[in-house]
Amino acid sequence: MSDMPRSRQTISKFQIIAVFALALGGAVALACLVGTGTFPLLAGIPARSVVAAVAATAFLVALPIVFMLTFLIARFAGRQRNLAAREELFVTAQQIGKFGYWHYDVKTSKFTLSDNVHDLLGDPNCTLQMDLPRLLEMTDPDDRDMLSQALHRIVVEGSREEIEYRLTGLDGVQKTFWVDGKRMLDRAGNPLRAYGACRDITDQKKIEAALRESEAHYRYAVELNAQIPWTADAEGNVEELGPRWFWYTGMKREDALGTGWASALHPEDLELNLPLWSEALRSGEPIDVEYRLRQTGGSWRWFRARAAPRRNDQGSIVRWYGTLEDIHDRKMANVALRESEAFARSILESTPDCVRVVDLDGHVQFMNGPGMREMKIDDFESRLKGQVWASLWPADARETIECAVDAARQGRTAHFSHFCPTAKGTAKWWNVSVSPIFGPNGEPDKLLVISRDMTTAKRTQDALERAKRAAEQSAQRLENVLSSTTDGVITFDRQLRVVYLNRSALEVVPGARGLIGKLYHEAVPELVSPPFEEYFHRAFSQGVPEHFEGYFAAYDRWLKVHVYPSPDGISLFFKDVSERQRAQEQLLYLAHHDTLTGLANRAILYDVLEKSLVTALPEKPTVLLFLDLDEFKAVNDTLGHCAGDRLLVEVSGRLKSCVRTSDVVARFGGDEFAVVADVDSPDEAARLAERIIDVLQEPYELDGRPGAVGVSIGIVSTSDPNVTAGEVLRDADIALYQAKANGRGTYRIFETAMGQSFREREALKQDLRGAVARGELHLVYQPLLDLATNRVNGFEALLRWHHPTRGLVPPVFFIPVAEEMGLIVEIGAWALDRACHDAATWPEGITVAVNLSSVQFRTGNVLQTVAHSLLQSGLSGKRLQLEITESVLLADSAANLELLHALRTLGITISMDDFGTGYSSLSYLRSYPFDKIKIDRSFVSDLSMNEASAGPKAIVRAIIGLAQSLGMTITAEGVETASQISVLRSMGCNEVQGFLISKPVGAEGVAETISRLNNASVL
Repeated sequence: MSDMPRSRQTISKFQIIAVFALALGGAVALACLVGTGTFPLLAGIPARSVVAAVAATAFLVALPIVFMLTFLIARFAGRQRNLAAREELFVTAQQIGKFGYWHYDVKTSKFTLSDNVHDLLGDPNCTLQMDLPRLLEMTDPDDRDMLSQALHRIVVEGSREEIEYRLTGLDGVQKTFWVDGKRMLDRAGNPLRAYGACRDITDQKKIEAALRESEAHYRYAVELNAQIPWTADAEGNVEELGPRWFWYTGMKREDALGTGWASALHPEDLELNLPLWSEALRSGEPIDVEYRLRQTGGSWRWFRARAAPRRNDQGSIVRWYGTLEDIHDRKMANVALRESEAFARSILESTPDCVRVVDLDGHVQFMNGPGMREMKIDDFESRLKGQVWASLWPADARETIECAVDAARQGRTAHFSHFCPTAKGTAKWWNVSVSPIFGPNGEPDKLLVISRDMTTAKRTQDALERAKRAAEQSAQRLENVLSSTTDGVITFDRQLRVVYLNRSALEVVPGARGLIGKLYHEAVPELVSPPFEEYFHRAFSQGVPEHFEGYFAAYDRWLKVHVYPSPDGISLFFKDVSERQRAQEQLLYLAHHDTLTGLANRAILYDVLEKSLVTALPEKPTVLLFLDLDEFKAVNDTLGHCAGDRLLVEVSGRLKSCVRTSDVVARFGGDEFAVVADVDSPDEAARLAERIIDVLQEPYELDGRPGAVGVSIGIVSTSDPNVTAGEVLRDADIALYQAKANGRGTYRIFETAMGQSFREREALKQDLRGAVARGELHLVYQPLLDLATNRVNGFEALLRWHHPTRGLVPPVFFIPVAEEMGLIVEIGAWALDRACHDAATWPEGITVAVNLSSVQFRTGNVLQTVAHSLLQSGLSGKRLQLEITESVLLADSAANLELLHALRTLGITISMDDFGTGYSSLSYLRSYPFDKIKIDRSFVSDLSMNEASAGPKAIVRAIIGLAQSLGMTITAEGVETASQISVLRSMGCNEVQGFLISKPVGAEGVAETISRLNNASVL
């Protein structure tokens, strides 16, 4: 018992003494009783003897008891030591494992924590007890509900729970705890307390996060690396291959591992490289080889393989690590380079020219074979390399050479010719070109000198020059006739009778062979008619040449005529220019008319307007109707451009049928037309516009298919002599715009106030161009309430423009302008990106809906824009909804269908906005992959509990029933009364949105809105 604590040894001795005292006391007591005669049987025996006997008996009785107690005490002390050791181990384990225990008293709502939990909380001196509000106060706000609900399930439902939650310790450090627990019931079966264990897993979480980051880092490093990593065991059996290997070769993983990879190598390369790999495995030296791999399609591609071993502490190889690099393009480039060099070398060696390369100082660096043979040099390196090129020429040529070299140094090509003696002792005439060879920096690096032997050519050229001079002298005698002869020639004598016609004249002039001897007016009647008569007689009488051009009816041709008088008579040289004349007339026509419709073009329109403005009077004003076809683009997109062209031709014909012959109809461009009307008043112009609208909106038949367009017209009537044609067209365009804004298919007469509206609109456009860059645009979010749960499940992003001087500009004003300008693509991309980034910070499961314009669908690269926003924000595609209107689907339906399917592959929800307002919404539901439809507010606003709304109810009920049958979610917009919600809920509507639920809020108010609506009473 020496190892027992001293306090416990002391207690054991006292126990032994107590036993003896008990025995002795019993003996004394017995003796006293004997002495008093209590026991008669013992009477007469001396008390001392009795006491001695009793004491001896007590001792004999107590002795085994003492030994038994001693044994039990020793055994108890051993267990106490074991228990203390275990307790010490348990405390140590708690400290190392960072865990402890807790229990929660249901009556007092207090937690009691084990000692080491205080250490985990960062303050070993804190109180052992803690109430629930204090614990929740320390808990991370995002985890408080989870902790409260878990405790509720343990105490109330009796489930055993395991959770992980974050809290901020008393030392201010945030930690993550794992907690499990279960409950204890009292005898009545009521919850008495909850208890369990807890452990600090902060370090574990950090390790797990680091591990995930490491795994992601490795995955991206492997997948994005152009090289293919691989590993093999010490015997060379491949254990891992990067994914690009399987993409390149088409092999399955199980087929490629081990030694199966070798089957993808080209047989020639396998035979060459397999021994090298075996030697590397034997020697443990790194390996670097090149070979061809068979690709999926059966073609071969060059790769470079490198590998090195990793050894353990004993120097033994434990693994090989290697990479495969695609060098096919570089390999092929090197092959092409070698072939190109061989080709260039063959050219250099086969050309008769002497080719040299010199440095910028004129030192010879290279010379081709023909040049060396010309100079009778057999060893370039020793005899010519490094010599100054100019020194190989005569002294009188060196200045010319220096000028040529200077020009080449500056990036120009210079040429010169000079005599130079040859190795044979003769002299040759050389034509020399000096050109720059540009280096990598774009500056001349070397010079290319090409010398060509022109001795024979020079002699030939000299001979040709002499022959040319002789020919010129001979040709001079015939110049009067030959130099002026064109296509046809007719010669008259002094009596003006025909004496000669050449072959071309015989082909042009009818009955030309019978004209010999005829007088000139019989041969060419036009020569006695104005204006040709004047030219002919002046040439004849004054002896001066004349030329003229005109239509000769007798020949049915346009002729260009030259008249040359001579002492012997006069000659006519003429050229048939009929084709040229017709071409000029056609060009003149095309210059003033539209090639498609044959109407006057813009140039004629301006000219007619300018002339009309000059003569305009108050009682006879200049009137212009400016027309633009409505929905022409839809015809173009659905039926094709050829059908669109035929439609424009048909429209042109109908336009001409509506106007007088004195009116001018012009095609201004595209689907725009103009009419300069010969009317006396704006009222007449209005009646003409109404007639045109009625005629043009009649159906068209295009290649057997129906087509329909409308027209909007802007009218200007003015007698102001100071306005220009451009100003009239501008005002007509403003009136046209106003007509379109009023619903299309109508006309408007220009008023001065429209000009102010136009200028304001232009100013709005100018301000809108920089709104994104200046940060004037922002998003607000209106919640979508799930009627089944009465909880917020998403928000719709709404665009707002806060102008520094205009204030808040309503979207109905600036969004159409942005679409017209094309700015909606940039603004839409910004709004989508902003909405995704904002939504990424919201609670999981809360969606965001973003509207897409039809302009974005046509020109905005929607798929790339959406994918980029999701990637940059980290938002899951399942939390993004894209809302489109029917106008998006009017054109190019096949492309739009493909795009919508591609968007859905990203997990995105596609919603049809403003359902029921278009004429073909039902057909789109059948054709396009919509997940949700939004009932337009115009239907929702008329809903109520009274019978007056029976019509709107029927429409909404039909829409909801249709959507439910198609498996689509239904959202009602513009909900403003509780009555509307009641009606919609009774019909099975899924979601509602409107001012009754919440006005739109900024991004900073989303969290509060979610909390407020989720905790509100059921609507």
